[in-house]
Amino acid sequence: MARLVTFAVVLIALLVVANLDTFKSEKVNNEPFDLKKQEQAYADHLKTLEELEQKRLALLHPVKKEEEVVEEGPLVVLDTPQLVKGSELYKSCVVCHGKKGEGKKSQKAPHIGGQMEWYLEKQLADMKSGARINKVMDPYLKKLEAQDFKDLAAYISKLPWGEEK
Repeated sequence: MARLVTFAVVLIALLVVANLDTFKSEKVNNEPFDLKKQEQAYADHLKTLEELEQKRLALLHPVKKEEEVVEEGPLVVLDTPQLVKGSELYKSCVVCHGKKGEGKKSQKAPHIGGQMEWYLEKQLADMKSGARINKVMDPYLKKLEAQDFKDLAAYISKLPWGEEK
C-alpha cells in the first residue's frame, strides 16, 4: 500500500511540475477589465451568429421567386394561306408534339419543330400509305390529303428548333 501511495504522490508531483512550466510561459495581460469592450465583443459575436443562422435558414428553405409572365409573339408568322392552313391542322398535333414541336418523351412523340419540310411531308405520306407503321398517328392521318401534308409540313418546318424535352 505504501508503494501505491508513493507512486501517486510522484505522479501528482510530475503533473504539477509540467503544468508550472506551461504556467510560466503563459503571457500575462495587465490591462484593466473594460466592461464596455466586452459587451461590444459579445454583441458582435451575437450579430455574427444571427447572420450565420439566416444564411443557414436561407439554404434550408429557399425563397421561390415568382416567375415573370412573358408574352410571346406568334411562333410562326402566318403570311401565306398554306401556313394558315398548316397552323389549323397542327392544333390536333399539339397534344403529343407540343406547341413548339418539341415532342414529349412520356408519349414517345418525337421532336418535329424546325425539321425539314420535305422530310416531314415524306414521313406523313409514308405513315398514311402504311410504308411506315405508327398506330398512334393512323386516326389523325386518315382524314388528311396530300395537300394537307404539304401545309402541315410547311408550318412545322417554320417552328423554332429548340431543346428537346
